[in-house]
Amino acid sequence: MFKTIVISAVAAAMGFTALFIGAASATGYFKRQVPVATVEIPTEEVAGDCVTQGRWLSDAGRMVQVERAVCY
Repeated sequence: MFKTIVISAVAAAMGFTALFIGAASATGYFKRQVPVATVEIPTEEVAGDCVTQGRWLSDAGRMVQVERAVCY
């Protein structure tokens, strides 16, 4: 009887562990963070105005902000 309870407890613990690891993997928790790409505004003289334009992109279920310099 005691052996059955111990085996059931170990099996339940393994099941819950697999459930949480699967959920963490599905949400991208174990993936390496993608660095945000930043671009510096050019320092040389450019005709017109330069601004930094940013937008959000979806990358593997995560939203990543990408910025770039735009000169008019």
